[in-house]
Amino acid sequence: MTPPLATVGTPKPAERWTPASGELVVPVVGAAGSCGATTVALALATVVEGRARVVECASASMSGLAAASMTELGADDHGWVHGTRDQVRLDRAPGVRTHPDAVPTPSPIDTREVTVIDVGFRVEQVLDGHAWLSSLLTNAGSVVVVARATIPGLRRLESTLHLLDAERTIAAVLGQPRRRWPRAATHGVGGLTAALVADGRLVEIPEDRILALHGLTPAPLPARLLTAAGALLSLIEGTPHHAH
Repeated sequence: MTPPLATVGTPKPAERWTPASGELVVPVVGAAGSCGATTVALALATVVEGRARVVECASASMSGLAAASMTELGADDHGWVHGTRDQVRLDRAPGVRTHPDAVPTPSPIDTREVTVIDVGFRVEQVLDGHAWLSSLLTNAGSVVVVARATIPGLRRLESTLHLLDAERTIAAVLGQPRRRWPRAATHGVGGLTAALVADGRLVEIPEDRILALHGLTPAPLPARLLTAAGALLSLIEGTPHHAH
């Protein structure tokens, strides 16, 4: 019998995290549950030229990366379980975490790399916290918000943009290309979402049926997904806040 996951959901005292020199940190949040945020986070890290890691903050019971590693490396002394996938390191927080303030700070690094933070909690809950994740969403140069191209998904995207600084936000919308959205969905696009479209900061993410069925595995990500992730990364790296 598999032992139950340990619960470590009690918030800790306010904890801060300072990225390493030259480390580009990109938080990725889902506008709703099961909208593809972890997939987008992994695709972003995969298209980086050089070293990258994905830090998955969700409770282990909600992990989307549990089966994605090619090699498992075990746990470190900072509260993270590591795996690798080509040049990308995957960091997962073990145990059941019910509050974002219970997530440990990312393991320190000593080389220049891109760190994609898969936030894994509702934006409202993170912003109401007092630890490093709350500070990251408030101060990051860019925040990627992932949503689905459905009427409820676009509604959640708009409400999430109202919680964040929309000028620092890039939307990644999973589903049909925008030209093929149903008329009701197009007419339901809110003002902040429309501003992202006008500014070229909404990236269409194609949905892959095999990936949707099986989830993330060690198999290569679809080429169309990686192409979209490359466009997303170009927007992020072009943000003045991220100039090296």
